[in-house]
Amino acid sequence: MKNATSLLLIAGCVVASCTKEVSSPPSKQSNADELAISKPAIDAVAAPYTIRTIAGVFEPSRSEPYLVNGPGPKAKFWKPHGITVDGDGSIYVADFLNSAIRKITVQNNVYTEALSYNQDTGGGLLPEAVGISPGGTLYIVSTGYGIRIYNKEKGIDVYDRITNSDSNLDLEKDSKGVMWFVGYNSIGRITGTTIQRNVVNFSSLLAPNESLRGIGTGPNGVKYVSTATQLFKVTNEGKIIKLFPNEKFTFISGIAVTKDGNTIYIAESNAVKKIVGNTITTITGPLPMADGRDGVGAAADVVAANVALSNSETALFVSDTRNTIRKITLF
Repeated sequence: MKNATSLLLIAGCVVASCTKEVSSPPSKQSNADELAISKPAIDAVAAPYTIRTIAGVFEPSRSEPYLVNGPGPKAKFWKPHGITVDGDGSIYVADFLNSAIRKITVQNNVYTEALSYNQDTGGGLLPEAVGISPGGTLYIVSTGYGIRIYNKEKGIDVYDRITNSDSNLDLEKDSKGVMWFVGYNSIGRITGTTIQRNVVNFSSLLAPNESLRGIGTGPNGVKYVSTATQLFKVTNEGKIIKLFPNEKFTFISGIAVTKDGNTIYIAESNAVKKIVGNTITTITGPLPMADGRDGVGAAADVVAANVALSNSETALFVSDTRNTIRKITLF
């Protein structure tokens, strides 16, 4: 390094220009420990990413029937949110208002995962996000119904709910198969069928009525966590680092991170954005005509709820709140 202002790359983020370290609660961070921060560079013109709809019927509102299986273009979702990719390339979607988990096969056929009735939830689900293990176990976090772990073939049906309003908004699997999720003011983990809440607590860093919303996992045990307006990195040791403290995001609702940690994709203010170092690039987002059109980059109309990378990291899958699933070709 030539001087103290040189950029230091740690787990995919250029720390000297986009972060400040924040002590994990309950300890406080002194002003002397804060790094000098510059505002991130914003590049509104993205590379020519191709966006196409792979499943769902575009509907700005809704129409009956709300849940339809079948070939991708004929299937119907109702406010899809969390999205993940299985090892075989299948896509799983938390179909929020249908209270269902949907699967999109590599042949682009849409199915509804069969979940048995659970006497504790009374059948309620409202899934915010879903993860799947190599053995086919589903991990579901939901609004008001807590956490459910389900594998019919293996006889697994674990349900965990701490209050009647137990709200968990996102979940992501790390490279070791551990599922990490965000609750109201902390992140937790699920190893197998063991649920640990409050692994890292953010309470002292959040404003009144502010809660955690998104989570993505990077290499070396690093997690990226967001509220609606803030983005954090959490080290494997539990240290919380605030990213872009001078940048107030509007509404972050989903995070995906490349395996090397060098690139972060976020669903922010309904747009899809890419973060590399201290540069935030808008790939695609909503257009005034609001017609859900496919296209290239800024010419496509996308209202993103959440994002997931393909296994090859050559594509990004996006849940669109107008009841469709979109694919963005990255390379």
